Amino acid sequence: MNDDELLSLMSEWNFWGNKGINTGVERREYVDRITKLLDSVKVIAVSGIRRSGKSFIVRQVIRELIERGVRPEDTLVIRLDDERLVELSYDLLLRIYDLYLAHVKRGDGATYIAIDEAQEVEGWERFVRGLEEKCKAKVIVTGSSAKLLSSEFATLLSGRHVEVRVTPLSFREVLRFRGIEIRDELDLAKNLERVKSTLVETVNYGGFPDVVLHPEVRAELIHSYFDTVIVKDVVRRYNLRREDKVRALAKFYISSSASKITYNSVSKALKIPVKTVERYSEYLEKAFLVFFLKNYSPSPKAVENSPRKVYVIDNGFLKFFSPEFSLGRAFETLVVQHLYRYAVERFYDLYYWSSGGNEVDVVVKAGKKVLPVQITYELNDGNRERELEGLRSFRRLARSREALIITFSQEGEEDGIRVVPAYKFLLNLESYLDPLLQS
Repeated sequence: MNDDELLSLMSEWNFWGNKGINTGVERREYVDRITKLLDSVKVIAVSGIRRSGKSFIVRQVIRELIERGVRPEDTLVIRLDDERLVELSYDLLLRIYDLYLAHVKRGDGATYIAIDEAQEVEGWERFVRGLEEKCKAKVIVTGSSAKLLSSEFATLLSGRHVEVRVTPLSFREVLRFRGIEIRDELDLAKNLERVKSTLVETVNYGGFPDVVLHPEVRAELIHSYFDTVIVKDVVRRYNLRREDKVRALAKFYISSSASKITYNSVSKALKIPVKTVERYSEYLEKAFLVFFLKNYSPSPKAVENSPRKVYVIDNGFLKFFSPEFSLGRAFETLVVQHLYRYAVERFYDLYYWSSGGNEVDVVVKAGKKVLPVQITYELNDGNRERELEGLRSFRRLARSREALIITFSQEGEEDGIRVVPAYKFLLNLESYLDPLLQS
């Protein structure tokens, strides 16, 4: 590709060359957070599972900056996922930047540079460090692997970067993508039936943006996402020879979402060596397909040696890779995904708790404060005492006064514990949790 062709490609990616760039449905929470961070941070890493919307969010950020007064010519978007870029290399990044300086950039004002799917280029870290050191540049890099924030990169930037983790749509965002905006109690009351039916749909099909926007091709999209994560973000990235074993482990974890596992038990079930299970599990977690919770304990050693509870990052995988999956575990998985997002944003810790036959689904730990949360689709005569006793036992152990029970639609109080319907909790999660964890 010669310089003219490359410059033409760059014009398609950027607002200074293309007035019709698709920025998708706005995800205001991410846009506000990233633009605020750009005031004080030079490098922002936007990470998350593929197809969760990172590229659209970055375009929305660049558009927002331009609307606030930044000249389009002071912005540069580099899309390394463009299939027309045949050979990705460090030299290509330099070439793109040199073409930008020669033909677009005017004056010496600050430059905002976004590099999409940065980890596709070996040596991208050096390129970012060079921009950060030698130019008045603010850089946003996106990537679909935790490798984006590897220890080498962290060392290279000497702590001058922050991560923003993007997940598939929250329940509030799913509603927004469907044209339902809930601003207050009146909005909720007017749209209650639509909100509840959308929650059922989200439990079943998850929140990948394109899956929400194009329900007629849900199955095709979810299978495509799974294949891409396995092949590009695990097998190729780590040069693995046994793609079949990686796929088997990923599907095992999907079908086990909201269940406790040990590497030994998985090894026996799949006939994969324990060390391989441990290594592949780490890769799947770094690709953001799954995440794990450890058993809460005051003893750090006990925490590390405990069985892990596994969760898949989006319920769409449950629907199409584990069709017999129970409604209760699918509901728990969705609520825990939201708690995981909340904990990551606030640097809190997330656990489950199991001891002596008593269990708590999730424990949120913020500093010295802990909050136990039970999640059950319905609180009834068959499970009420079990759910309550788990919370009572944990509260005695942790000397915690507060607790929550999340159900699909029940609301009230049980044994002094607040019961919250999921459609309210997921819409205003912070308003329920912050007062209990930050007071």
